[in-house]
Amino acid sequence: MTVSSCPNCTSPNICPIAYGYPGDEEEYLKLVAEKKIFPGGCLIDDNNPVWYCNNCGHKWGNYRNPDNIDSFDYDQGFNINEVYDQ
Repeated sequence: MTVSSCPNCTSPNICPIAYGYPGDEEEYLKLVAEKKIFPGGCLIDDNNPVWYCNNCGHKWGNYRNPDNIDSFDYDQGFNINEVYDQ
Protein backbone atom coordinates (compact mmCIF):
# COMPACT_ATOMS: atom_id res chain seq x y z
CA MET A 1 0.00 0.00 0.00
CA THR A 2 1.42 3.34 -1.02
CA VAL A 3 0.01 6.40 0.70
CA SER A 4 0.32 9.59 -1.32
CA SER A 5 -2.21 11.96 0.25
CA CYS A 6 -4.30 12.60 3.34
CA PRO A 7 -7.74 10.94 3.27
CA ASN A 8 -9.15 13.90 5.24
CA CYS A 9 -7.95 16.95 3.25
CA THR A 10 -6.21 15.30 0.22
CA SER A 11 -2.94 17.14 0.94
CA PRO A 12 0.18 15.34 -0.29
CA ASN A 13 2.10 16.84 2.67
CA ILE A 14 2.12 13.67 4.79
CA CYS A 15 4.74 11.75 6.75
CA PRO A 16 5.07 8.52 8.73
CA ILE A 17 4.61 8.56 12.49
CA ALA A 18 7.78 7.44 14.29
CA TYR A 19 7.43 5.40 17.48
CA GLY A 20 10.06 4.36 19.98
CA TYR A 21 13.11 5.95 21.54
CA PRO A 22 15.26 7.55 18.82
CA GLY A 23 18.69 6.03 18.30
CA ASP A 24 20.18 9.27 17.00
CA GLU A 25 18.38 12.09 18.80
CA GLU A 26 19.95 14.84 16.70
CA GLU A 27 18.86 13.21 13.42
CA TYR A 28 15.42 12.46 14.90
CA LEU A 29 14.87 16.11 15.90
CA LYS A 30 16.06 17.26 12.47
CA LEU A 31 13.53 15.00 10.72
CA VAL A 32 10.74 16.20 13.04
CA ALA A 33 11.65 19.86 12.35
CA GLU A 34 11.66 19.16 8.60
CA LYS A 35 8.24 17.45 9.00
CA LYS A 36 9.57 14.25 7.44
CA ILE A 37 8.39 12.27 10.48
CA PHE A 38 5.90 12.93 13.27
CA PRO A 39 6.79 11.88 16.85
CA GLY A 40 4.42 9.18 18.07
CA GLY A 41 5.83 8.39 21.51
CA CYS A 42 7.72 5.46 22.95
CA LEU A 43 5.01 2.80 23.12
CA ILE A 44 3.27 1.16 20.20
CA ASP A 45 0.26 -1.13 19.93
CA ASP A 46 -1.93 -2.44 17.12
CA ASN A 47 -4.17 0.64 17.17
CA ASN A 48 -1.50 3.31 16.75
CA PRO A 49 -1.87 5.37 13.55
CA VAL A 50 0.98 5.17 11.03
CA TRP A 51 0.51 8.32 8.94
CA TYR A 52 0.25 12.03 9.84
CA CYS A 53 -0.91 14.95 7.70
CA ASN A 54 1.27 18.03 8.12
CA ASN A 55 -1.54 20.12 6.65
CA CYS A 56 -4.59 19.27 8.80
CA GLY A 57 -3.12 17.11 11.59
CA HIS A 58 -5.17 14.03 10.67
CA LYS A 59 -3.69 10.66 11.73
CA TRP A 60 -4.70 7.39 10.11
CA GLY A 61 -3.83 3.76 9.45
CA ASN A 62 -2.92 1.28 12.17
CA TYR A 63 -0.37 -1.41 12.83
CA ARG A 64 -3.04 -4.09 12.88
CA ASN A 65 -3.20 -3.66 9.09
CA PRO A 66 -0.28 -5.68 7.67
CA ASP A 67 0.01 -3.29 4.70
CA ASN A 68 1.21 -0.57 7.09
CA ILE A 69 3.59 -2.59 9.29
CA ASP A 70 6.62 -1.82 7.11
CA SER A 71 6.42 1.89 8.00
CA PHE A 72 7.72 1.12 11.53
CA ASP A 73 11.49 1.48 11.59
CA TYR A 74 12.83 -0.92 14.21
CA ASP A 75 16.23 0.82 14.11
CA GLN A 76 14.57 4.00 15.42
CA GLY A 77 12.74 2.41 18.32
CA PHE A 78 11.42 -0.79 19.79
CA ASN A 79 8.28 -2.85 19.76
CA ILE A 80 6.95 -3.19 23.32
CA ASN A 81 5.80 -6.79 22.65
CA GLU A 82 9.36 -7.78 21.74
CA VAL A 83 10.79 -6.14 24.86
CA TYR A 84 8.48 -8.11 27.15
CA ASP A 85 8.37 -11.31 25.01
CA GLN A 86 4.58 -11.24 24.69
